[in-house]
Amino acid sequence: MTVKLRLLVPITILTVAVALAYWWNVRARTSETNASVEKPVPVRSNIAEVRDVPEVYSASGFVTPLNVVEIRPQVTSTIRRVDIKEGQTVRTGQRMFTLDDRSDTANADKASAQVIKDQALLDDARRTLARNTDLKAKGFVSQSAVDSAQSNVDALAATLASDKAAVAAMQVAVGFAAVTAPMSGRVGEIKVHVGSLVQPTATLPLTTIIQVDPIDVAFNIPEREVQKLLAAQRAGPVPVRAHVENRIINGHLSFIDSAVDSAAGSLKAKAEFENRDGFLWSGTLVTVDLSLRILQHAVVISPRAVQVGPQGQFVYRIEPDGRVSSQSITVDYLTSDLAVVQGLQPGSQVVIEGGQNLRPGLHVIVIKGDGAS
Repeated sequence: MTVKLRLLVPITILTVAVALAYWWNVRARTSETNASVEKPVPVRSNIAEVRDVPEVYSASGFVTPLNVVEIRPQVTSTIRRVDIKEGQTVRTGQRMFTLDDRSDTANADKASAQVIKDQALLDDARRTLARNTDLKAKGFVSQSAVDSAQSNVDALAATLASDKAAVAAMQVAVGFAAVTAPMSGRVGEIKVHVGSLVQPTATLPLTTIIQVDPIDVAFNIPEREVQKLLAAQRAGPVPVRAHVENRIINGHLSFIDSAVDSAAGSLKAKAEFENRDGFLWSGTLVTVDLSLRILQHAVVISPRAVQVGPQGQFVYRIEPDGRVSSQSITVDYLTSDLAVVQGLQPGSQVVIEGGQNLRPGLHVIVIKGDGAS
């Protein structure tokens, strides 16, 4: 019995020692785990600001000329000379084609000669009338002789007037031989050559002129944005910016269609731009930005702060104690640079990077750098 007691005491002490060692090890591991859980999560942040934000709508559109004119002859003739080149820029009144005007010139000369002839006859008739009037006063001729001379003068005067009208008509026909530009613009493809027979009723025009300055960009506005656009137009000129390659060209809204296309659910619109250097090329696809309205005193944050969860959109707000809380928000306007939100107080510090590792209540540490504040 004494031997058993002597063996039992060391075993008991050893068991207690092992138990204490195991408890101490478990406690140390638990402390390490808790320390790991409580370690602050590194994030980048952004401060909610208040400012006026222009609401901009972006759309794709095509450059379209304000005017396109088909150049056609007014008379049937042949091309005597082509005075322009394809792609050339012409001014209003500049000669483009010269037609063969020899026949019309000859007719004009003939009509002018007839005017001279009839003018001479009229002058002679007037002298005869003057003599008969003088003789009638002296009693040498009757009144019928004076009346006959007067009738001859009147008839020749009418003939002369007709001759002059014929000359004017011939001069118009001669003028049609010079085909001039009705407006300034760029010349298109020339479809005739020297010697070609041209007619006013021909299917193809001689060429076309496209007005390039100013120039339009045509685009469509979704039905949901129509009321904003109409309100902006009533308030004054609506500025529009066109993005072409790395260049921005400023213009203004010039046209809104009178009705929404029910099939497409959109409204046709145009913006006008100065194009003195011809940078906007007809038919090219460009992106335009329209300033629809100004959001007054809007709360603005980085769009990277906006999170989406089961309950909708929210942000992680950094509290004064360094922990984060979930704040529900409503996004009124969103671009690649900013988000206009409701439900967030100005001056709030929100997480913009590192939010995927967060949950409410976690402690964070803000890293300074790109995007941090």
